[in-house]
Amino acid sequence: MIQKENSFGTFDQEINAFFKDAHHFASLINTCLYQGQEIVKPENLMLVDPKIQAYTRDVLMLWNGRYGSYYLGIENQLIENYPMPYRILQYDCLVYKDQMDILEKEHRKKKDLRSSEEFLSGIKASDRLIPCITIVIYYGTRPWQTNFSMKDMFDVKDMSSLIDFKMNLIEVHSDTHRYKDKELDLVFSITRDILNANFNTIRNKYKQGIPKQVALVIASMAKDEELYQQIKEEEKEVIVMCESLDRMREEARAEGMILGRRDGLIQGKTEGIQIGRIQGESEGLQKGRIQGKEEGVLTILKSLLKKGISDSYILEITEVSSELLMKAKQGLN
Repeated sequence: MIQKENSFGTFDQEINAFFKDAHHFASLINTCLYQGQEIVKPENLMLVDPKIQAYTRDVLMLWNGRYGSYYLGIENQLIENYPMPYRILQYDCLVYKDQMDILEKEHRKKKDLRSSEEFLSGIKASDRLIPCITIVIYYGTRPWQTNFSMKDMFDVKDMSSLIDFKMNLIEVHSDTHRYKDKELDLVFSITRDILNANFNTIRNKYKQGIPKQVALVIASMAKDEELYQQIKEEEKEVIVMCESLDRMREEARAEGMILGRRDGLIQGKTEGIQIGRIQGESEGLQKGRIQGKEEGVLTILKSLLKKGISDSYILEITEVSSELLMKAKQGLN
């Protein structure tokens, strides 16, 4: 079982490895930035070191194509990050600073700066930087709710003179793009249905086998530790997602029924005895049944949460209220 504290790191590694494939990367860029036109060719992409100074991006490619040279970056977000516009601006500026440092170093080495303007600038007027474009991919179940641009992070009445910096944001749970790369399209489609708890759609639509590594990416994007572990332990290299999801749900239901019977009886009896001693046997039995039932359900929910099962699965399997699920989560802290 993947440890909870390490799961997001594992998910990031799976997703990053998927987007380091030039075909997946090119299809994402073409669909999201160029309305599906095949502007970015996989053969014109080169994976580069994403670490600049002390900061490491998720994926960074150098594109030498139709419009010149560009740095293209991807940042994966499993949960909403409030200062994300600032983070992306910082990452992009570091790409520019790195280029500026290289230009200045080359000119110092060549000693070819002549005018006072060139000495002051550290570069020549003809020098050019490679632009950077970053896409943020968000895998949360709820809509991104806070900051979409730098302007959203300010609290002033007049923003007309401010230079805005808006994120290129993809929210997988509501993404309706169709991607020409079949694996990318499949990954986003199934992940979207999992995030929206459309399990009947998955069962009816995705009966074909997919590569195990692609299935692991889907489980990572859905932040589903239980599904990820189940797929990881499969010996076969082709996974049928609807079968894996059904198998996991059956196991969760079975465990829930066993725990429900056991913990409901234990908790009900214990609470009934305790309250009965204080307030009388009749009242104690009544409260014991009520509190015992809730405590039993909370125990089941906590067990499912500890196994890494996603909220959407738990709500569908148990049919409990979201308030009770939140109470179980708070009880884990």
